[in-house]
Amino acid sequence: GPRALPCARGAPEPGAMGCFSALGRCCCRCCKCVAASWMAVGAVVALLIAVAYEDFVEYRRDPFISGSLAAGFSTSDDFTAAAGAARQVAGDRQGGFAIPADGPEFQQFPEDFAWGAATAAHQIEGAAAEGGRAPSVWDDLTHANISQKWFSMHTADVACDHYHRFRDDVRIMAKLGLKAYRFSISWSRLIPDGDGAINEEGARFYSDLINELLANGIEPWVTLFHWDLPSALNNGFGGFLGPKDRMVNAFGHYSRVCFQRFGDRVKRWMTLNEPYVFALSYMVGFGWPSKKDGGGVDPYTVAHALLLSHAEAVRVYRDEFKATQGGLIGIVINTDWVHAYNASSVAEVAAAQRANDFQLGWFADPVFFGDYPRAMREALGDRLPEFTAREKDLLRGSSDFFGVNNYFSAYAFPPPASAVGNLLFRHLSRWLTFEGAYYADRGVRIREDPAWERVRTGSGWPIVPWGFRDLLVYIQERYNPPEGIVVTENGCSFETDESKALDQEPGAMAPQPYNAAAPPAEDWDRETFPDPDRVRYLKAHLSAVHAARARGAKIKGYFLWSLLDNFEWIAGFRIRFGIVRVDYRTQKRTLKESARFYAEVIRRGGLDPPPKAEEYAGAPPPNIAVH
Repeated sequence: GPRALPCARGAPEPGAMGCFSALGRCCCRCCKCVAASWMAVGAVVALLIAVAYEDFVEYRRDPFISGSLAAGFSTSDDFTAAAGAARQVAGDRQGGFAIPADGPEFQQFPEDFAWGAATAAHQIEGAAAEGGRAPSVWDDLTHANISQKWFSMHTADVACDHYHRFRDDVRIMAKLGLKAYRFSISWSRLIPDGDGAINEEGARFYSDLINELLANGIEPWVTLFHWDLPSALNNGFGGFLGPKDRMVNAFGHYSRVCFQRFGDRVKRWMTLNEPYVFALSYMVGFGWPSKKDGGGVDPYTVAHALLLSHAEAVRVYRDEFKATQGGLIGIVINTDWVHAYNASSVAEVAAAQRANDFQLGWFADPVFFGDYPRAMREALGDRLPEFTAREKDLLRGSSDFFGVNNYFSAYAFPPPASAVGNLLFRHLSRWLTFEGAYYADRGVRIREDPAWERVRTGSGWPIVPWGFRDLLVYIQERYNPPEGIVVTENGCSFETDESKALDQEPGAMAPQPYNAAAPPAEDWDRETFPDPDRVRYLKAHLSAVHAARARGAKIKGYFLWSLLDNFEWIAGFRIRFGIVRVDYRTQKRTLKESARFYAEVIRRGGLDPPPKAEEYAGAPPPNIAVH
């Protein structure tokens, strides 16, 4: 709140009739106090205008950038016009908008390509208090938020009730022709206290699911940790913010149990899903844990513990199980693809690389090279933990394949060049952005072309298929994973007006358990729920995968997010990513148009290039090489 300023008259205490200014509160309404306050405000405003003008002049030289963008605010009509002109130049160079495919021919994929779909335990299983399961941090968070009226006010207590419907869900997968299914194990269902005895009922559930998949010719791909940390570990010693060795040992124990119980049938393991998102959640104060050292330190501490836990799980698998089980193990990293608009600008190229280092490289560099990117070391100093020599050895090369989740792309621009402008940018970034201290540390302005099409429902993310293609090529060239790249998540939250109307009906967002005694009528052969925008999205992004393969990226599989509509974390059930619609009131499953399209792609082993009318507007910038 406002702080008291000394009065120009020398009054000792602030009074109830004090005036308020941008700088604080004085104790009276005297002319000298008011004048001094407004002179100070005027000086600050003048400084801001001077800085903004300096940066405006600098960036105005680039025809793509308008003054509003350069000053770090929202886009403007000038920006839209400049972007359109740039796209026209790019369109002239390649004869049209961004085309991720290689040409008009059928886009064939290899026979052994892993066509799959993905889910996560907390998002679909339900049965939160059944079968010996104990709470996770997400149970704690969502139940607390019900009373505090934060976020969606939804819980995953029932979700899709996959715990009771998993055999039916596997039948749907088989009908679609899926070759693989990626799911996660609920740590607190398998080991309720996180680091102790096994819950045999939980182990039986996952064993039955794996057997059902294999019986239907579907390969299980298992994620060990998809954000649902057992509450017992978090409450007991702070979880990933607690003693490093204790957390690493707990994860090693959990991983060993999974390998022992399921490794005879599971040959593809993923240690962590999107550690970047989980680490940043410790900055925004979701409810776990109590902050330890603040938003400028805690995310980096958590990320460090996550990486060491990953390394321990990989060590356990390779030392104790790989020789007899013969599987592969890796990590799943989410990243946007961030690139410079002006490839001839050293500052913009450096900004793009810095943005990618702070997201993709934060986890990929330690896993493949043994340490954090230099940009992070230089920016963070002693706030970024150090790896010991042994830890570096354990981390280096600790992923057989590169699992990547991607949903959108963006442009990167450097912060204002002036010293004052840069200082203001970093401080405003720290306090006025969702990423806070992390955004300030990264020191890059992220912008999207306003003419890019967006997912119009749910996420609102921009759709940039050529960015997806270029990200896959970048991963191949920079990291060269020995067993290739696997797209472990990609999808969209498009829904129709009909879907939105149904979701407004009473009870639509309040999942109920499946009633086997009175099941809903389901016709998976003939009933189809329309979602044409998702079909269009899939055509473009599968074409981008094919194009990346043609450019040398060794992509071995594609897992669509998601098989089912599900609990989308803080958004609850309001966002639908599934290719199978779930009526949460009855747990009825209805195949969407996109599910039938995807089934046909799998059956044919590829797809035709998207027709011209379905291509997304927005081409690569004119001075970025068109592959």
